Amino acid sequence: MKTAPNFIFLLLVSQICFSQLKFGLQGGLNFDAPGDIILVGDQLQKEGKLKSNSGFHLGGYAQVDFLIFYLRPELQYTQVSSRFEGNALKKTRIELPVSFGVKMLGPLSMFIGPTAFYPLSNKSDELSFEEVEKKMKYGMHIGTRVQLGPVGVDIRYEKGFSAVESKILSEAGIPNKGQIDTRPNQFTIGLSVQLN
Repeated sequence: MKTAPNFIFLLLVSQICFSQLKFGLQGGLNFDAPGDIILVGDQLQKEGKLKSNSGFHLGGYAQVDFLIFYLRPELQYTQVSSRFEGNALKKTRIELPVSFGVKMLGPLSMFIGPTAFYPLSNKSDELSFEEVEKKMKYGMHIGTRVQLGPVGVDIRYEKGFSAVESKILSEAGIPNKGQIDTRPNQFTIGLSVQLN
């Protein structure tokens, strides 16, 4: 009677030992809808939402398969742009999503997991900022992927939980006050290519 649990244990261990490690490159388009902006001048306070523009991400991934499940950490550089009353704002950050996926039907899978964000910079032609706080921020993502041989296409939604705030110092060279929250709130379309 003890052979059945032992057999199942050996089967699970062998699956883990012989699970296939995959790795590759990925990139894609980002459609970010970030947070709020507040500008406080001498006579006027302006508040609003940043308007989204598209951006891109580039990076790599590793993936370990286990039966119908997989674990997929990714590391990527992301650049996205936004606008506020004609002011263009370019944001850059490093992202580390870790996906827990399940294979559904054929090449289709669903995934969910945490994402760590490390802000690098906020830049604008008209607005001047204090240096962005170099501190890890966290969020989550959920999405679906179609894997056709070595090529994968995914669509995902990512949301930052914690604020990514920067103080505004000036607008068009005129001293100004205010702050901006550029936490990620985005849809992405990604393409990945397996290298091994």
